[in-house]
Amino acid sequence: MLVIGGGPAGLTAAMELAERGFSVTVVEARALGGKARSIPVLGTGRDGRRDLPGEHGFRFFPGFYRNVTETMARIPSPGGGTPGRTVADRLVATSEVLYARDGGRDGVVVDISGTPGTRTVEATLRATGRLLARTPGLSAEESAHFANRLLVFATSGTARHDGEFENTSWWDFTAGATASEEYRRLCVIGPTRTLVAAKAEVASVASIGRAQVEFWSGLLGGTGHAEADRVLDAPTTEAWIGPWADHLLGLGVRFLVGHRVTRLLTARGAVRAAAVRTPSGALREIEADWFVCAVPAEAAVRTLGPEVCELDESLAGMDRLETDWMTGVQFFLREPTPLVRGHVIHVDSPWALTSIAQAQFWSGVDFPERYGDGTVRDCLSVDVSAWDVPGPLTGKPARACTRGEALREVWHQLADSLRLDGRDLLSPDPDLVHSCFTDPAIDWPTERGALARNREPLLISTAGSRRWRPQPAGRVPNLFQAGDHVDVDLNLATMEAADQSAKAAVNALLATAGVRAPECVVHGRPRPAELARLHRLDDELYAAGLPNAFDRQAPWARDGAATRAPTPR
Repeated sequence: MLVIGGGPAGLTAAMELAERGFSVTVVEARALGGKARSIPVLGTGRDGRRDLPGEHGFRFFPGFYRNVTETMARIPSPGGGTPGRTVADRLVATSEVLYARDGGRDGVVVDISGTPGTRTVEATLRATGRLLARTPGLSAEESAHFANRLLVFATSGTARHDGEFENTSWWDFTAGATASEEYRRLCVIGPTRTLVAAKAEVASVASIGRAQVEFWSGLLGGTGHAEADRVLDAPTTEAWIGPWADHLLGLGVRFLVGHRVTRLLTARGAVRAAAVRTPSGALREIEADWFVCAVPAEAAVRTLGPEVCELDESLAGMDRLETDWMTGVQFFLREPTPLVRGHVIHVDSPWALTSIAQAQFWSGVDFPERYGDGTVRDCLSVDVSAWDVPGPLTGKPARACTRGEALREVWHQLADSLRLDGRDLLSPDPDLVHSCFTDPAIDWPTERGALARNREPLLISTAGSRRWRPQPAGRVPNLFQAGDHVDVDLNLATMEAADQSAKAAVNALLATAGVRAPECVVHGRPRPAELARLHRLDDELYAAGLPNAFDRQAPWARDGAATRAPTPR
């Protein structure tokens, strides 16, 4: 059994297969964990301390993540003084979200510490509307309309999700084109850009709508959700990827890290072997009975190779899936800078920043004692999601900046927006910064006019793109697909979708192989019992060509006012 790719999808597939008696080899070109891994800043540890913990971007686990957290609950986490502790036990709930504003305006802190699982869907949506109505800058009609968008999505049936919503952009669904700038920032663009790095103008309602409804439900204590937002209590590899790899080794899984599959070789309509380039540059073939391809979308067709794509022409469509950039920078700080007890969404930042001060959640970790040279006391981790928008400091988009220019621009945008109760939370003075780390997958420009390249972009779910997503099982009988680009219940670039796809691939493999073993448990989109009749009604309405029963036109688009945006209160 050969698993190609050692990110969350590949490791999940390896674990499920090994538990069912398969002999598994995982081939990974870079490092185990993929984009989810921690990346040590080499050479920064002194006097026995560990290197500073860099990363592709901070990890967060919304309450609607069920598949990946179920996997984490089966991975032992040694140490900690608690027998039977698992990696899932290392998830820590945040209690606040800060919606930061620029231009000297105070941000808005939302308390998300309420008891999870206490509200019905109806009560959650009503609470959403009330919360939005209290948001400075939004008019009452804008708040009501956005709450209506969530209501329409939550009460629509499968047929509308697979048809209308899959082929409609979030921008059109929310009437963003004719709305006020504040509505666009707070309801349309901001949440999609900062949470999932998707452009509202092109991302599908089917993907973004689900994330929005589930996020708000978790935020406000909707039934069936855990805490709204959770983070790990240590850097990702220490808390999760490392223990996971150790657990897989204990199950007999073999890792070939630094080995790259260049293509798959076929015979008699099936895959017979993988052509692999070793760390020394030599080529070898690895034969197996079964193959799971768990590499990212942008590398999948190249990895599969022409022989496989001739056998299953649908796989070549993966090259038509689109990617964007959502990657991070870590500012290692000389002083603790907790900001708020959770994530910060920098609503107005041109580069669509999201941040979190991490050390406050790393329980039992004395930062200066464990990492670096003893003078670093915190890590402010920032995700940058808009790389094509000019920054106010440099006048250049992030892609056109040198690494130094980009770091100065990000710090400037952070400092400009972090304000509460009339006080600045972060000084624009960079003396607080000990050092910075940027994702090594970014190749920064060194010549004037050149643009940065990103070797690990993020998949975006554009409207109508589901047709290009592969199924977990295709026409090649011994080849299966896993990854957040695979067509599963959650078509969104997340660790949750990667885990779900891997379990779906293993289930398909078990059925094809005729192996009598328990299927993997796969958690799909929640279908609350109280909405069942509404879903059936909507299926009938959709079949008749009618809108959802709750669908309403945006109030600012009525009576010929489609081009007139409302004035925010």
